[in-house]
Amino acid sequence: MVNFLTCISLTFLFYLLQLSYVYTLGILILLVPFFFLVRLYQKLKSRMENLEGNIDFTRQELFRITGNHKNLRVREPWEYPESIRNHPLSIDLDLCNKYGFFSYLDTTVTKQGFQEFLNVFLKNDVAGNKEILERQSFIKGISEKKYKAYLLLKFFHLKIREPQIKSEGNVFVNPISFWKGNFRRILVYLFPILSVFTPLYGIISLLFDLPLLPLLLFCNGMIFLSYRKESLRTWKEIAKLSSTASEFSKLILYVSKEKRTTKKQLKQITSLGDSYEILISPLPHIILNVLFFWDLWKIRKFSQWIHHYGEVWNQKWTEIVKLDSVSPFVNDSFLHREYNFPNLTETNTLKASQITHPLLPKEKSVFNPLTEIHPGDLVVITGSNMSGKTTYLRSVAVSLLLARAGSKVCGTSFEFMPFQIHTLIRSQDSLEDGVSFFYSEVRRLADILNSANSESHIPILFLDEILKGTNSKERYIATRELLFALREKGAIVFVTTHDLKLSEIPWAKQFHFTELEVNGRMEFDYKIRPGVSTSTNALKILKKEGIPIRNEEV
Repeated sequence: MVNFLTCISLTFLFYLLQLSYVYTLGILILLVPFFFLVRLYQKLKSRMENLEGNIDFTRQELFRITGNHKNLRVREPWEYPESIRNHPLSIDLDLCNKYGFFSYLDTTVTKQGFQEFLNVFLKNDVAGNKEILERQSFIKGISEKKYKAYLLLKFFHLKIREPQIKSEGNVFVNPISFWKGNFRRILVYLFPILSVFTPLYGIISLLFDLPLLPLLLFCNGMIFLSYRKESLRTWKEIAKLSSTASEFSKLILYVSKEKRTTKKQLKQITSLGDSYEILISPLPHIILNVLFFWDLWKIRKFSQWIHHYGEVWNQKWTEIVKLDSVSPFVNDSFLHREYNFPNLTETNTLKASQITHPLLPKEKSVFNPLTEIHPGDLVVITGSNMSGKTTYLRSVAVSLLLARAGSKVCGTSFEFMPFQIHTLIRSQDSLEDGVSFFYSEVRRLADILNSANSESHIPILFLDEILKGTNSKERYIATRELLFALREKGAIVFVTTHDLKLSEIPWAKQFHFTELEVNGRMEFDYKIRPGVSTSTNALKILKKEGIPIRNEEV
């Protein structure tokens, strides 16, 4: 600033003193350090922005690894697509809550990567043995290389972004169609001649007063109007591609094997994107096209870029989307070295030595075993209120989803088989549709029963206190028959209940949670135990909250 003001002041002073122009030209020497300092300032500013982005990224990662989920920047539940938000798994497993599982896990930055990430969790027909093993091998290969997972994610997040903002990216299937048509085929050879002839003829006509210059400019203007609409569409494609190239340039270079060719590719498309700014000023844009056919030069250069680099770009973008879609699992595996990759078995076995829910804070997390389970098995879990039954269901269900995605699970010695997952943990009534709580639950159960199919994937069901909206006698009969029908389909069923009679079903494996009495207070250790629960605590909870219980006798 001092340098620039000095130059301005000296120029004004020399003008007032009417000094020779030689003195004025000497001032230009002072502008050399000015331009050097401006360039240095721009570099430092860019570096500071990157440092701020790195600091913010690292802070977010620290929140993840320490379990401080409430300080993570997350999307609001309503910002998820409605089909995702209302998916049964999302409702039952709290996937789309503000501080739910997706908010904790999601690190994607592209729309395509985000959609693939969601599909892995919510589609029951996407993963066979081969696909699961390939994803696991891919994730393991990245997360186990020192710092590679961190660097990849950092390059994805170089710019500070809100979690709901995802980059669209750009892929070319075919070359642009701008030059199609008889007139355009002629124009591709004609416009270079006209773009040289028009300005030359304009200069000569002004010097020697030659005729036909207005007619020439008019014809050029008509040609410009004939392609203007399509050129604007092409410019938008250029701008999108240039923006993507600029945003992911460091990541593209990092994953590219041919660095020199990739740098050239990125430089050319970003340079084309910089030219897009001229469209902001309509008058200069029109003049440039009437005199030099500026759009056509740029579109031809863009066509050449697509011809040379289009296929390579598509391959690179596909690779980036794949990396982005697995980045949540890679990052989770990198941050939590204590987690373990599960084993996909061919014996249709489901078991784990220890397992817990990944969203539980480390200081409150309790690991529980998952006994060996096979198709057709029924696991009945009884126990006191608030003792951990539903959390255990969610822990097993989320671990299965992570295992199918090829990621680590929060546990040890986890074995699973190809499966379909169905949940009924949280039913909802609908005043708008005239659907009661009970009928909503029945419809969900009917859908689960009809879609459960063990021919290729073992159905695994998680049912929490089902059919609460009817009397105990009918509830027991209905639940028993449903469980019998599911057994015939070869399904594995986890069911929590306060109805101890369900534990008497012959093929049921019995487990329970309970409360502990410590100095007259209820405490929970959240440990699963074999057998049927013999304790209840509903009346104790009512008394604790000040609700009077006159007589505990029925």
